[in-house]
Amino acid sequence: MIFGNWRPGGLAAGALLFGYTDALQLRGGSTSVHALLLFVAVALLGVGLWQLRRGRRILGGVAVGLAVATALVFLTTKGIPAEFVAAAPHITTLVVLALASQRLRPPAADGQPYRRGG
Repeated sequence: MIFGNWRPGGLAAGALLFGYTDALQLRGGSTSVHALLLFVAVALLGVGLWQLRRGRRILGGVAVGLAVATALVFLTTKGIPAEFVAAAPHITTLVVLALASQRLRPPAADGQPYRRGG
């Protein structure tokens, strides 16, 4: 629920992301997760350029720097070690939670007992 920001659509997106990375390790192994690095590099570059355009130089610069680093890892390696492939779904979840943690807001009634109105 926290991953989806207490919304059904976010929960479905989180489940799809976790399931996708889990399926990558089951179906393709090292090469599929290695290809995911290219997607991450392109996505980080897009986020970085978008942040730079909005005037957020530090955040944009960090994102572009991470995009370049990820692209270099993609270009200089032929595969990902099996240990990292097995941990890919969990690493992806932790990264998403770390990046989205500042925008997460629980519902106002979280933790209060539910009383059915009548």
